[in-house]
Amino acid sequence: MQLSLIVLGLVILLGATHALEPDHVVAMRMMKGAKDYMVFGVTHGVGFALIAVPLILLFSYFQFYGILAGDIIAIGFALLLLYGEIKGKELEVSPKGSGVLQGAFAITPSKVMVAILAAEASLIVGMIYVALFIIVSSVSMLVVGLMLSFVPEKIEKAMNIIIALVTISYVVYNMIQLDVTR
Repeated sequence: MQLSLIVLGLVILLGATHALEPDHVVAMRMMKGAKDYMVFGVTHGVGFALIAVPLILLFSYFQFYGILAGDIIAIGFALLLLYGEIKGKELEVSPKGSGVLQGAFAITPSKVMVAILAAEASLIVGMIYVALFIIVSSVSMLVVGLMLSFVPEKIEKAMNIIIALVTISYVVYNMIQLDVTR
Protein backbone atom coordinates (compact mmCIF):
# COMPACT_ATOMS: atom_id res chain seq x y z
CA MET A 1 0.00 0.00 0.00
CA GLN A 2 1.24 3.45 -0.89
CA LEU A 3 1.68 6.26 1.60
CA SER A 4 -1.60 8.18 1.59
CA LEU A 5 -1.67 11.91 2.29
CA ILE A 6 -5.21 11.58 3.63
CA VAL A 7 -4.16 8.86 6.07
CA LEU A 8 -1.05 10.88 7.04
CA GLY A 9 -3.31 13.85 7.78
CA LEU A 10 -5.61 11.66 9.84
CA VAL A 11 -2.67 10.23 11.82
CA ILE A 12 -1.40 13.78 12.50
CA LEU A 13 -4.87 14.86 13.66
CA LEU A 14 -5.20 11.77 15.88
CA GLY A 15 -1.76 12.46 17.39
CA ALA A 16 -2.55 16.13 18.00
CA THR A 17 -5.86 15.43 19.73
CA HIS A 18 -4.54 12.40 21.64
CA ALA A 19 -2.97 14.70 24.26
CA LEU A 20 -6.41 16.08 25.13
CA GLU A 21 -7.75 12.71 26.29
CA PRO A 22 -8.83 12.97 29.94
CA ASP A 23 -6.32 10.47 31.36
CA HIS A 24 -3.41 12.46 29.90
CA VAL A 25 -4.72 15.78 31.23
CA VAL A 26 -5.09 14.22 34.70
CA ALA A 27 -1.54 12.85 34.63
CA MET A 28 -0.08 16.17 33.46
CA ARG A 29 -1.94 18.08 36.20
CA MET A 30 0.28 16.19 38.67
CA MET A 31 3.55 17.10 36.93
CA LYS A 32 5.74 20.16 37.14
CA GLY A 33 7.02 21.99 34.11
CA ALA A 34 7.91 21.58 30.47
CA LYS A 35 10.57 18.91 31.06
CA ASP A 36 8.06 16.64 32.82
CA TYR A 37 5.46 17.15 30.09
CA MET A 38 7.96 16.35 27.36
CA VAL A 39 9.33 13.29 29.19
CA PHE A 40 5.75 12.12 29.74
CA GLY A 41 4.94 12.57 26.05
CA VAL A 42 8.08 10.78 24.86
CA THR A 43 7.80 7.89 27.33
CA HIS A 44 4.11 7.61 26.51
CA GLY A 45 5.18 7.23 22.88
CA VAL A 46 7.72 4.57 23.88
CA GLY A 47 4.96 2.73 25.75
CA PHE A 48 2.73 2.87 22.70
CA ALA A 49 5.59 1.70 20.47
CA LEU A 50 6.11 -1.28 22.79
CA ILE A 51 2.46 -2.25 22.54
CA ALA A 52 1.72 -1.11 18.96
CA VAL A 53 2.97 -4.23 17.21
CA PRO A 54 1.19 -6.69 19.54
CA LEU A 55 -1.88 -4.45 19.42
CA ILE A 56 -1.85 -4.47 15.64
CA LEU A 57 -1.44 -8.25 15.56
CA LEU A 58 -3.70 -9.26 18.44
CA PHE A 59 -6.15 -6.48 19.30
CA SER A 60 -9.06 -8.46 17.92
CA TYR A 61 -8.39 -11.28 20.43
CA PHE A 62 -7.57 -9.31 23.59
CA GLN A 63 -9.18 -5.94 22.97
CA PHE A 64 -11.49 -6.10 26.00
CA TYR A 65 -8.68 -6.82 28.48
CA GLY A 66 -6.42 -4.13 27.04
CA ILE A 67 -9.17 -1.55 27.27
CA LEU A 68 -10.02 -2.66 30.82
CA ALA A 69 -6.37 -2.32 31.94
CA GLY A 70 -6.18 1.17 30.42
CA ASP A 71 -9.44 2.19 32.11
CA ILE A 72 -8.19 1.02 35.50
CA ILE A 73 -4.97 3.03 35.04
CA ALA A 74 -6.93 6.15 34.03
CA ILE A 75 -9.23 5.87 37.06
CA GLY A 76 -6.18 5.38 39.29
CA PHE A 77 -4.59 8.63 38.08
CA ALA A 78 -7.89 10.48 38.47
CA LEU A 79 -8.33 9.19 42.02
CA LEU A 80 -4.78 10.29 42.89
CA LEU A 81 -5.49 13.80 41.60
CA LEU A 82 -8.83 13.94 43.44
CA TYR A 83 -7.29 12.65 46.70
CA GLY A 84 -4.46 15.17 46.51
CA GLU A 85 -6.83 18.09 45.99
CA ILE A 86 -9.31 17.05 48.69
CA LYS A 87 -6.55 16.39 51.25
CA GLY A 88 -4.60 19.48 50.21
CA LYS A 89 -1.51 17.40 49.46
CA GLU A 90 0.52 18.00 46.36
CA LEU A 91 1.09 14.65 44.70
CA GLU A 92 3.61 14.44 41.92
CA VAL A 93 3.65 11.67 39.35
CA SER A 94 6.84 10.54 37.66
CA PRO A 95 6.53 11.37 33.97
CA LYS A 96 8.71 8.41 32.93
CA GLY A 97 6.84 5.59 34.63
CA SER A 98 3.38 7.02 34.11
CA GLY A 99 4.11 7.75 30.45
CA VAL A 100 5.21 4.21 29.65
CA LEU A 101 2.36 2.77 31.74
CA GLN A 102 -0.32 4.82 29.99
CA GLY A 103 1.29 4.47 26.59
CA ALA A 104 1.43 0.70 26.80
CA PHE A 105 -1.81 -0.15 28.59
CA ALA A 106 -4.31 2.65 28.05
CA ILE A 107 -5.92 1.53 24.80
CA THR A 108 -7.65 4.65 23.51
CA PRO A 109 -9.73 5.15 20.38
CA SER A 110 -6.96 7.16 18.72
CA LYS A 111 -4.38 4.41 19.35
CA VAL A 112 -6.72 1.72 18.05
CA MET A 113 -7.42 3.81 14.94
CA VAL A 114 -3.69 4.29 14.28
CA ALA A 115 -3.11 0.56 14.85
CA ILE A 116 -5.87 -0.27 12.35
CA LEU A 117 -4.46 2.17 9.78
CA ALA A 118 -0.97 0.72 10.31
CA ALA A 119 -2.25 -2.86 10.03
CA GLU A 120 -3.94 -2.08 6.72
CA ALA A 121 -0.74 -0.62 5.26
CA SER A 122 2.54 -2.28 4.35
CA LEU A 123 5.04 -2.85 7.16
CA ILE A 124 7.14 0.24 6.33
CA VAL A 125 4.14 2.54 5.81
CA GLY A 126 2.50 1.20 8.98
CA MET A 127 5.66 1.95 10.95
CA ILE A 128 5.69 5.48 9.51
CA TYR A 129 2.09 5.97 10.71
CA VAL A 130 2.93 4.76 14.22
CA ALA A 131 6.12 6.87 14.41
CA LEU A 132 4.30 9.98 13.16
CA PHE A 133 1.53 9.47 15.72
CA ILE A 134 4.11 9.13 18.51
CA ILE A 135 6.00 12.28 17.47
CA VAL A 136 2.90 14.44 17.04
CA SER A 137 1.26 13.25 20.27
CA SER A 138 4.52 13.81 22.23
CA VAL A 139 4.73 17.41 21.03
CA SER A 140 1.00 17.90 21.66
CA MET A 141 1.38 16.69 25.25
CA LEU A 142 4.08 19.29 25.83
CA VAL A 143 1.79 22.01 24.43
CA VAL A 144 -1.23 20.86 26.47
CA GLY A 145 0.89 20.59 29.63
CA LEU A 146 2.24 24.10 29.14
CA MET A 147 -1.28 25.44 28.58
CA LEU A 148 -2.43 23.75 31.81
CA SER A 149 0.33 25.53 33.73
CA PHE A 150 -1.27 28.89 32.92
CA VAL A 151 -4.37 28.11 34.98
CA PRO A 152 -4.66 30.71 37.79
CA GLU A 153 -4.00 29.32 41.28
CA LYS A 154 -7.36 30.48 42.62
CA ILE A 155 -9.25 28.11 40.28
CA GLU A 156 -6.64 25.35 40.10
CA LYS A 157 -8.11 23.21 42.92
CA ALA A 158 -11.65 23.36 41.54
CA MET A 159 -10.38 22.65 38.03
CA ASN A 160 -8.35 19.64 39.19
CA ILE A 161 -11.37 18.20 41.03
CA ILE A 162 -13.55 18.72 37.96
CA ILE A 163 -10.92 17.14 35.68
CA ALA A 164 -10.65 14.12 37.99
CA LEU A 165 -14.43 13.66 38.22
CA VAL A 166 -14.92 14.11 34.47
CA THR A 167 -12.16 11.58 33.80
CA ILE A 168 -13.69 9.02 36.15
CA SER A 169 -17.14 9.61 34.61
CA TYR A 170 -15.77 9.37 31.07
CA VAL A 171 -13.90 6.13 31.77
CA VAL A 172 -16.84 4.53 33.61
CA TYR A 173 -19.17 5.54 30.77
CA ASN A 174 -16.79 3.97 28.22
CA MET A 175 -16.55 0.82 30.34
CA ILE A 176 -20.35 0.55 30.44
CA GLN A 177 -20.56 1.11 26.67
CA LEU A 178 -17.91 -1.55 26.11
CA ASP A 179 -19.86 -4.03 28.22
CA VAL A 180 -23.15 -3.19 26.46
CA THR A 181 -21.63 -3.72 23.00
CA ARG A 182 -20.25 -7.17 23.90
